[in-house]
Amino acid sequence: MTRLGLVVHGQPPELVGGTERLVAELAAALAARGEQVEVFSGSMVWKPAFEVARDGSGPVPVVRVHRSDLFFERWDKLDNPQVERAYRRWLDEFRPDLVHVHHWARLCTTLVRVAAEHGIPAVASLHDLFASCPRYHRVKPDDVFCEQAPGVAACLHCAPRWRFQGDLEIAASLDVFVAEMAAEVAAAAALVAPTEGHGRRIMQWLGLQRPVHAIPPAGSGVPAPATRPLGARVASPRDPLRVGCFGHLHPLKGLPVLLEAQARLRDSRRVEVHVWGEAPDAATDAALRRQAGDRPVVWHGAYRPADLAGAPLDVVVLPTLCAESYSFTLDEAAALGVPVLASDLGALADRATARVQLVPRGDAVALAAALERLADDPALRSRQGAAEPPVVSDGRVQQDQLAALYRRVLAGPRPAARVADERALAQREHLFLLREAGLAELLRSEGWEDVVARLQSELEAARQPRPR
Repeated sequence: MTRLGLVVHGQPPELVGGTERLVAELAAALAARGEQVEVFSGSMVWKPAFEVARDGSGPVPVVRVHRSDLFFERWDKLDNPQVERAYRRWLDEFRPDLVHVHHWARLCTTLVRVAAEHGIPAVASLHDLFASCPRYHRVKPDDVFCEQAPGVAACLHCAPRWRFQGDLEIAASLDVFVAEMAAEVAAAAALVAPTEGHGRRIMQWLGLQRPVHAIPPAGSGVPAPATRPLGARVASPRDPLRVGCFGHLHPLKGLPVLLEAQARLRDSRRVEVHVWGEAPDAATDAALRRQAGDRPVVWHGAYRPADLAGAPLDVVVLPTLCAESYSFTLDEAAALGVPVLASDLGALADRATARVQLVPRGDAVALAAALERLADDPALRSRQGAAEPPVVSDGRVQQDQLAALYRRVLAGPRPAARVADERALAQREHLFLLREAGLAELLRSEGWEDVVARLQSELEAARQPRPR
């Protein structure tokens, strides 16, 4: 029996995002195979005093860290010696043979290297772009996608900051963020990414020469194809081309681009947009509905992938502005058996087949032209919808590939264990507490209590399970 520790920024039932669910399913599958597994997890639940809670209610024990510092979701609050101390204690108590680090957010930037100090090899997964960007997704405030290597020159005026934070503080924090994340990635015994292209891009941005194992997650799908209501007819206001768009309705997922493309058509009544999903807040929802105006747009609301089975769709559009690392929505779109129009970025480009036509990211004019062609040409719709879909992995394959990687890592040399520098850790903890005390006083003196209360309310709302 192998003792495996999985490290991640959150776990169900509190957090049910793609990475969180993947880790929970992987942990349960490994335990079912006879391995001894524990999960060391972050949490969005703030506590007045730092707290570590053990949850043994599920098939795999979860050790959750509840932070007590302010704004701990932010990129410049990653270096938390209290979390590191709790992580060291967990490693001493559980004594894993191997750890698999899935994310650093809400935890600390020393997870891989602290495991090495304990003589434990670490696999690290690059589920998103976080290791290379303090904004997480490499999309600038003006919605331009960033291709620069992270650092002060590229990130000083782009990295999120509060109004009381000056350039000197942000520059110093960026130096630490970039150095720490590169050191973590470099120290891993093996690296994993959902696609080869995603891993290669992160290595390029971090300036590292490391092989990355492309292990796709278990794909999603729907049980039946779309109904294709337009069939072999040319689209008209009476029989419009029905276009689906689904997923989380954050502006970076690109629905505004699709709505703008619809508005640019020769006759917007020839394209009926069907939207599945929920916006992150009421203001975003209202803005999307205002943009849609009185054009033919149908809002279906929250959904599960199975809800798309038999949907009345002729085409799916995935207009995201982000460089997706895998894209479960692409799996769902491909399973509908209709043509797909997708942004030419990230995993959508990596995984595209003849069924997926790539459109320049954020280009509503090009998207409108692609929709016009599909509306005018039933034969084109038929050929593209019948073309080869993107490859979709399943859970068993992913688990087998990870188990084989674990075996290879465990068969290799182990890191040389060394005694922790307790004095250095205590000094870091002291400086961290001083910074937190200063930040709390600054916020109190400037009347930021209402801001803190609002953010806590938003965190509480975000904890509630939300259909994808």
